[in-house]
Amino acid sequence: MTQATAAGWRDRPGLVVGVCTLAYLPFTLLGHGTDIDVGNVLRAGRSWLDHGEYHLSRNPGAAVHEVGTAALEQVGGSVLVNLASVAFAALALWAVHDLVRRDGGRWPTWAVVVLATNPWFWIAATSMGDFVWALALALAGAAAAQRDRRVAAGLLFGLAIGCRASTVLLVVAWLIAERSGASASRVSPRSVAVTAGIALAVGVLCFVPPWLEAGRTMSFLENEFPFAGVGVHLGRWVVKNVAVVGPLAGVVLVVGLRQAVGGLARWRVSTMARFAVLTIVLSELLYFRFPFKPLHLLPVVAGLALLVGASPLVTRRWLAVLVAAQLAGGLVGTTLAAPDVEDAAQSGSIELGFTAGPLLTDVRCRLDDRERGPWPNPGSDASTQRAAENARCQNATWRAG
Repeated sequence: MTQATAAGWRDRPGLVVGVCTLAYLPFTLLGHGTDIDVGNVLRAGRSWLDHGEYHLSRNPGAAVHEVGTAALEQVGGSVLVNLASVAFAALALWAVHDLVRRDGGRWPTWAVVVLATNPWFWIAATSMGDFVWALALALAGAAAAQRDRRVAAGLLFGLAIGCRASTVLLVVAWLIAERSGASASRVSPRSVAVTAGIALAVGVLCFVPPWLEAGRTMSFLENEFPFAGVGVHLGRWVVKNVAVVGPLAGVVLVVGLRQAVGGLARWRVSTMARFAVLTIVLSELLYFRFPFKPLHLLPVVAGLALLVGASPLVTRRWLAVLVAAQLAGGLVGTTLAAPDVEDAAQSGSIELGFTAGPLLTDVRCRLDDRERGPWPNPGSDASTQRAAENARCQNATWRAG
């Protein structure tokens, strides 16, 4: 690739993002997806459409996504819902490019491709779920803040929190990043306060429906998942982190670790590099406490893409190998361990083995689901059971036994 061609790709994010998202479109025809909360989200949406009443899908609620999904589902079924996910994925990819390029990072286009080719991002981008909606709004909020569009940044951050409450960690990461580092890279306290204030106000408004549904109490914030012990949580955390990174990409990252984290050298002068690191650290700490779905680690994947894009040490060859490893990892995966109790493990046994990768498994599970016919009534036990069966099918890509 010549320098002129490389510069052209660097300055044309629409073309790069368009090429990446075109690959997602066929997957939008495969039904709702394999997330275990599909049935709950459909039930929440149906209650809003049929009765004008909001009923959250699970604590603490995700009104922006639940209501948005309900409206899309009513008009165009699962295809339109999935196309919305593709659109949010495109927004996330554009924001990654913009953040890296405006920060002076060397590889904005490669940062986009690293995120786009992660199999779990691909899955989230083409199925029902709040993961990519929340991530895209948060990254777009960071991009708006980087352009000093404080009102827009606050609105986007607030909507991101309304989509998925845990996204508040990404907002906090950005605000801390803006006020740390060398003095020349810091944003004024007033600008940060404006962004934070609007984000807080919008975020709080998004949780008024769950608050009302809970009888004007804070019970919608109650956590139903007790801490099961350091060993149990560490085991779940390791297994699912390995699943998200993938065995091949993991080897590439370990071998090229010095290159991958080269962006740390820009910590004092780069708001975006600080944001990437803080996003990874805060998201991993939260995931250690709540090590549930692999898709909960998407902010870590985005943070890694940003950090790689900002690194002055990585080479084009290493980036190409990483992308190739991720693509291969979508087709072929490995298992590490089998739980003693499915979805409630207290211990497990080491069981190394090869399995179909997450993307290939997702397609197979969704095709199998289509053979069952139309989705059951969203308010029925059959709907909840079907979503659980699809999730169990997907989990086979990383869970042995």
